[in-house]
Amino acid sequence: MLTLLAPAYAANEEKKLESIQKELQERKEALKKTKQEEQAVLGRLATINKELKETKKTLQSAQKRIEGNQAQIGKLTVELRQTEEGLKQKEARLVARLREVYKSSNLNYLELLISSKSMSDFFNRMYFFKKIVDYDADLIQSVRQEVQSAKTKKVTLKTKTEEIKDLAEIITKKKTEIEVVAEEKEKIYKSLKQRSQEYEDQIAELEKSSQDLEVLILKKVATGKGTKVSGSGSFIWPLKGRITSRFGYRRHPFYRRRAFHTGLDIAAKYGSPISAADAGEVIFSGWWDGYGKAIVVDHGRKTTTVYGHLSRIYKGVGDSVAKGQVIGLEGNTGYSTGPHLHFEVRINGKPTDPIKYLN
Repeated sequence: MLTLLAPAYAANEEKKLESIQKELQERKEALKKTKQEEQAVLGRLATINKELKETKKTLQSAQKRIEGNQAQIGKLTVELRQTEEGLKQKEARLVARLREVYKSSNLNYLELLISSKSMSDFFNRMYFFKKIVDYDADLIQSVRQEVQSAKTKKVTLKTKTEEIKDLAEIITKKKTEIEVVAEEKEKIYKSLKQRSQEYEDQIAELEKSSQDLEVLILKKVATGKGTKVSGSGSFIWPLKGRITSRFGYRRHPFYRRRAFHTGLDIAAKYGSPISAADAGEVIFSGWWDGYGKAIVVDHGRKTTTVYGHLSRIYKGVGDSVAKGQVIGLEGNTGYSTGPHLHFEVRINGKPTDPIKYLN
């Protein structure tokens, strides 16, 4: 009876695993697309910040020009008023002088000579007469200059007023642009905030997986009769590649949220062979939440190693492994943003820095 049920059970499990893998692949594709969109959003946010900075700079410049123009207009208004008052006084004096000249228009040098008591008196009268004529000429010239100055100041005043109108339109336009940009920035901020929450949920899932794994290791070690093969205590690198993330607190490159990383991430070509860091016995082999496909090897002396995000697993629970033996292939399963190996060293089930143990 059991013989008949075994194949059916295995087939059912394979079908279930296939369904899980399909769903996981879909989630991976969605995550990849989300990351691309996220990069685009961050790029747009940087552009908006730059545009907003430039717009504010333009607005400040326009406001300074308006303040300068207003000060000049105030000064010009006072000067124009003074010029007009002075012009009125000079015009009055000029009218009075013209009347006097008109009344004495028949005066000539002969009459001036005859009316003089002496030659000295004649020259004195000639001197003062010339002074009066020169004064009249200067007065006329002064009035002409004041009239021209008043005209120039009126034109300048009109120009400054037009500049203020133009600047006021620029400010109104820039204010509208800032409001539009600020609204877009708010939408982007809300989008990033939502993505940040999703990331924190994923972090929480990984932390829970790590804690559950700790419990599993302690339970396996406590209920076991000791490992079939004990390790040497000296570990080799399980994968040749570049370190993309180290053990300890790290900051997410986009959300700036600090989270504790329980292992060492090593990246290499997808499907690269993963080797056992030391000899030992496999106490877990299979799917483990955020770790994806994972293997846990007990090396004795309360020391275990964890290999996560594998694409394939070659060893099962209870198998003995030699140091350097291939136990699986690098992958991108579980919560992973790209192909890599998540490698952990645990003492009494608790993660510690793997670098301390690797040769």
